[in-house]
Amino acid sequence: MFQRYKKTIMWVLYAVLFLLTMLLQTAVFGRTRFFGVKLSLIPVLLVCVSAIVGHEAGGLFCLVAAFVWYLSGAADGSIAILTLTVCGIGAGFACSQFSRRFFPALGLSFLALLLHEGVVFWMHAYLGAADGAPFSWVLLMAVLSVPSWAIFYLLAKAIGKVGA
Repeated sequence: MFQRYKKTIMWVLYAVLFLLTMLLQTAVFGRTRFFGVKLSLIPVLLVCVSAIVGHEAGGLFCLVAAFVWYLSGAADGSIAILTLTVCGIGAGFACSQFSRRFFPALGLSFLALLLHEGVVFWMHAYLGAADGAPFSWVLLMAVLSVPSWAIFYLLAKAIGKVGA
């Protein structure tokens, strides 16, 4: 019975961390541009959570989080449901098969940023909504956003210990 409460508290803390990250990305970094690009923190957080909890639970968390992101009115919300879920399942599977260490989560966070933002870029270009930005900005955005991985990984690992 006590283990069930610990797991519930862990998932509530992950949800609060996601909501705070969503608030940070939209309210604090929503209008701020670094070298012409915005930071993307949500894919990094979701990959770190999936790396800690595994591919099944992490994939489900990513699916629910992406749906909440979509319901918040984000411009890339509908695409995020697919890309963030795939990134979460892939990161959780890779970390459960190989290593749940610090640096594999870095590489997986970078790949998730490239996948998600690349699909968003190509979809906007296909629909004619791209603002003329080159694809190299996706790479720049990934490079600028990936340092947040250290903070998110340590937070996700600390929260994961609550449910263990």
